[in-house]
Amino acid sequence: MAKLLTTLLILVAAYYFTHRALPWLFTAAGRALGFEMKPSPDWQKRMKRFRSLKRGYYSYLIITTLFVLSFFLEFLVNNKPLMINYDGRVAFPAFAEWGGWLPFVKSHRHIDRKSDFGQVGDDEVDYRLFAAEVKDPSLLDGQIAEREKEIKDTEAEIAATKPGPGSTEDERLDYRDLQETVPDIESEIAALKKAKEVFSAGKASIIMPLYPYSPYEHLMDMPGRPPTGPTRTNILGTDDSATDVFAQLVYGFRVSLSFALIVSALGYVIGIVVGAVMGYFGGWADILIQRFIEIWASIPFLYVIMIIASIVQPSFLLLVIMLVALSSWLSMTYYIRGEFYREKSRDYVQAAVAMGAGDWSVMMKHILPNSLVPVVTFAPFAIVGYVGQLVSLDYLGFGLPVGTPSWGVLMDQGMQYIKYYPHLILTPSIALAVTLYLVVQIGEAVREAFDPKVFSRLR
Repeated sequence: MAKLLTTLLILVAAYYFTHRALPWLFTAAGRALGFEMKPSPDWQKRMKRFRSLKRGYYSYLIITTLFVLSFFLEFLVNNKPLMINYDGRVAFPAFAEWGGWLPFVKSHRHIDRKSDFGQVGDDEVDYRLFAAEVKDPSLLDGQIAEREKEIKDTEAEIAATKPGPGSTEDERLDYRDLQETVPDIESEIAALKKAKEVFSAGKASIIMPLYPYSPYEHLMDMPGRPPTGPTRTNILGTDDSATDVFAQLVYGFRVSLSFALIVSALGYVIGIVVGAVMGYFGGWADILIQRFIEIWASIPFLYVIMIIASIVQPSFLLLVIMLVALSSWLSMTYYIRGEFYREKSRDYVQAAVAMGAGDWSVMMKHILPNSLVPVVTFAPFAIVGYVGQLVSLDYLGFGLPVGTPSWGVLMDQGMQYIKYYPHLILTPSIALAVTLYLVVQIGEAVREAFDPKVFSRLR
């Protein structure tokens, strides 16, 4: 019940941050830079109409809230704690990991060593074991007893293998190695006893995320052989690599939607510029660019990506560049070309030219703001298409690098284990269907609200 209430509070906070704080910050920043952030009356009317279409508007609220929230998943779904404290030493592993993937932030790989937090070894802290030891310091007694038994066994082996006059050099080396092992084990016992004192004195604490599993963590210590079905701790089970399915789903949502948005945005920028040049200048510029687009569009981009991916493992950035260069900018050029052909003959354009405005100024400042209806209308459907393309490429094995949280990879595993573990294909399929349904509803509402045939004038 406590986790459910916490989840609801997080969703409410994410909603207010997304739809109250961010718009206010965006508007304030624009005004500080000297921009007039008030939309035109025509756009205000269209937005009012969009908000009146409840199904599309509520879908917009849901998808944007979840997408913004997904940028903070390291604090919510992660096997690294928000804060860990051991005898005055404090670290924030989740914050360090979150800052590591932010763009333009140079991050170095850093781990919290076991030896610094009361555990034996120099690899990364076992945070779940640390949390268990905070609750019950007596767990350390078992580790201490194991090492005391190990010392007794080692001493017995030392006594049994003591080299004599006829011993070989290898036997003498093994004997010295055994002798050097005892002080190491004794130092480990001393460290564990000190750790027990720290835990017992309440000088250690840890704050784990709401769902303490990561899409990059292999839970090999779980009972049974992976994949496994849903349990109380792993609510959607694990895949065949013992990775939590729920963690992969939520991180896969961020990856898929970010990929689609970036590809759409870059493709639309290129398409708008090319279409604007075609429609505004016309003549030979229009004809030559059209012939180039017709030739370029005939390239089977899916096969090209598959060929490249079979040679070089594509990264997120490389996959974005390939999709943008091969296909995402093509369709929008014709819509913008038609809008510019229609708008360039209007009186306001002639007035701007008569006042001495240059071609670029006329195109971008005067014609483009009145030609954005197809851009806004088709953007949600383009996002749907690119999400589907990424999932398809991942499913076929030509998508993102191995280990990246992906709905397509989960579907591929689901097909292999569909008889015994149907959740592996049901959960990503449902997540994909719901996501695409919400985006399509947004697209339908935007298309109706921005329809120039019905809402082209104020009433």
